[in-house]
Amino acid sequence: MSFQEDSEINFASFPADQLIELSYVSQAANDMGVLGLMNLLEDAAHKNKRNGITGVLFYDNCIFGQIIEGYPQQIELIWQAISADHRHKDLQVLDISSLEKRRFSNWSMKFFGSDEISQYVPELKMGLRDGQANLPDEILTLMRSVSNQNDEAKHQDAISYRPPL
Repeated sequence: MSFQEDSEINFASFPADQLIELSYVSQAANDMGVLGLMNLLEDAAHKNKRNGITGVLFYDNCIFGQIIEGYPQQIELIWQAISADHRHKDLQVLDISSLEKRRFSNWSMKFFGSDEISQYVPELKMGLRDGQANLPDEILTLMRSVSNQNDEAKHQDAISYRPPL
């Protein structure tokens, strides 16, 4: 199920015990700033941990890209909160699909800001800046490329955040 409007997502179509992944991009309604991002990340990490959600969030140039994974009921709750969040506009679902195992099991909410995106996935930085609506397949592939395998040697925290300079 790719590139759907959020109104078309039928979370009940997935078995309750099936892990799923939901990915999206959106624009920030306003520039988040460091304090705004820190508050968003802290809130998201706590909600995700309580609900058994793992994932990764990218933010650069007022563009969000996120992958969340968990069980349908929990993903639906988080998605409803994201959809209603005044900080997002122009939400575009990239994909919602079943998972065999979590890609981001180490992270209740891993964050990549401008510096990290440039360092680890420079192609994603350009995709987020230039192609929110034009390059959804590439953006999704690049977001998935930062899964646990790229972080095993250096990551032991549930939340990883370094404010941009």
